[in-house]
Amino acid sequence: MKKAAYFIISLLISLIGFAQEEHFKGMVSNYNVSERIATTGDLFFKTSSRASQSLQGKTVKDSVKRTIVHVDLGLGSFIPTNKAKLIGPKPTFVISFGIIQNQMTYDLTIATRFGRTKEEYQPINSDMTDHYLGGYIGIDILRDIWSNNRNQLLLSGGFGMDLFEFEPATYTYRDSSFLEVLLLDYDTSERIVDKESKNIFSPNINFGLMYRYYLSRKNYLGVRYRYNIVDYNSRKIITDLTGNFHSVTIHFGWKFLD
Repeated sequence: MKKAAYFIISLLISLIGFAQEEHFKGMVSNYNVSERIATTGDLFFKTSSRASQSLQGKTVKDSVKRTIVHVDLGLGSFIPTNKAKLIGPKPTFVISFGIIQNQMTYDLTIATRFGRTKEEYQPINSDMTDHYLGGYIGIDILRDIWSNNRNQLLLSGGFGMDLFEFEPATYTYRDSSFLEVLLLDYDTSERIVDKESKNIFSPNINFGLMYRYYLSRKNYLGVRYRYNIVDYNSRKIITDLTGNFHSVTIHFGWKFLD
């Protein structure tokens, strides 16, 4: 777990450093931007005439220098591994918003997962349960590593906090009164179920790839894969939930260009 965390943090630092180096190179060199259609501002729209190519190149060059705000919605699946498989695959909904600058994307990401677990598990001081609600909030950094026409491939890394919410069934008892026993001649003691949600929080360090297909300068469809490193084991749950999880999501994004 620690080795993986060090690896991901090193990867994120490398990505940020690489982006700064690319930005510096762009400032001191005069390259033909019209031939580099794969940029994050005005992507992948070649023109036929030399004059329009020159205009397009200027637009692309200007867009590389400015910061673009974007929003991204995703829907997909959460797939746990190892002993955490007892949770089972779950639908997941993701929303990200942030900025695109040069070949880098910086996002705040919020995700939620829901549904009953595949198998029951044992919280402490409670009966077995199959209740599950999961979530994630964190910072994601993506780096454009390949672009061609309307296609774009990005390397991603992220870190944040993961939530595992469960609802154990705890029981209290109501004792029979003296009159109830005397008049009814039987014990009316009953068990009352009292459900109260509890949460487990775990660091989430993740990495993966994202593919985007641009429908226009402002909109894209995408597919994203992430491997998430988490730790769901806690003193609140007796069952061993050792394991990480995969997430595969389909995305639709908007870029707010000026």
